[in-house]
Amino acid sequence: MAATKYYPEDELVEKFQSGEYGWIDYVNHHSPEWQEEYTAFCRERGLTINEESAEQFVEWKGDQLENEQED
Repeated sequence: MAATKYYPEDELVEKFQSGEYGWIDYVNHHSPEWQEEYTAFCRERGLTINEESAEQFVEWKGDQLENEQED
């Protein structure tokens, strides 16, 4: 099994904006923690692992980060 390469946030954004990566790629190449959290996120909400749920996860993570910064 090939190891997954993780990228810094700015590189992921570039790959996403260029169309090279979709939402699932974004999540899977962000970090092992995000991969685990995404799987749990889908399981807890009864979601299928796909582009739509990956986008929801990224939005959810963004909201979490915003809330942490406000505290």
